[in-house]
Amino acid sequence: MPSCPSGHRSTATDFCDICGLRLQAYEPAPPAWSQGPSAHTPPTAHVPRPNRTPQAPPPRRSSGAPRGGPCPECSTPRTGRFCEECGYDFASHQRRDPGGPSGIRVGWRATVTADPAYYQYMVNQGMLDPSRIAFPSAVQPRRVDLTGERVHIGRASATRGFTPEIDLGGPGGDPAISHIHAILVARPGGTWALLDPGSTNGTTINGTDNPVIPNVEVPLNDNDRIYVGAWTVIILQKG
Repeated sequence: MPSCPSGHRSTATDFCDICGLRLQAYEPAPPAWSQGPSAHTPPTAHVPRPNRTPQAPPPRRSSGAPRGGPCPECSTPRTGRFCEECGYDFASHQRRDPGGPSGIRVGWRATVTADPAYYQYMVNQGMLDPSRIAFPSAVQPRRVDLTGERVHIGRASATRGFTPEIDLGGPGGDPAISHIHAILVARPGGTWALLDPGSTNGTTINGTDNPVIPNVEVPLNDNDRIYVGAWTVIILQKG
């Protein structure tokens, strides 16, 4: 049965009747074929094979997604590098840094607004239903100074007492945003990088069709545009 990317229980089968996002179809795993001879296949004569040196199995590739127990700060099950609820960094074992004089990156800011062209692109791609998710009629651009070691992009969680530095939730907020959708990570030399910890609907940069790879830091430049959710664009500017 199709399911809503945001976890809503929808009675519709094409778009969620609560948030309007396109439902994801459930694809069952293909059946495992029998290793033995088929009942309809006649047995074949045994053919001896030459002796071969046993080959070691190829090394298993890592999926790239960290694994482990619950978050030590809020006990939320771990699904990526950063905790979905409180932002705890499992890789460095650090709490979410609220910022401070020692971590300020002077001169960088993010301008957050709604982009009608990006919204129309999402409609054209069939990612959302415009009859259920309407483009906001009045959105004022806002600026957020980039401070600290990490700047979280997402929506607040009242149950966990977590509010991201760039909060895209709340009344009239973007409905296609994960709690921790993306993270801006401070890098040496006063620059920044983007990391998507595995958001439901993905993150793109500068209008490309391919979302960034989860849990891989992508260096950012002046005037780069980050697209998330149903209509949100975040423009980074230096100076």
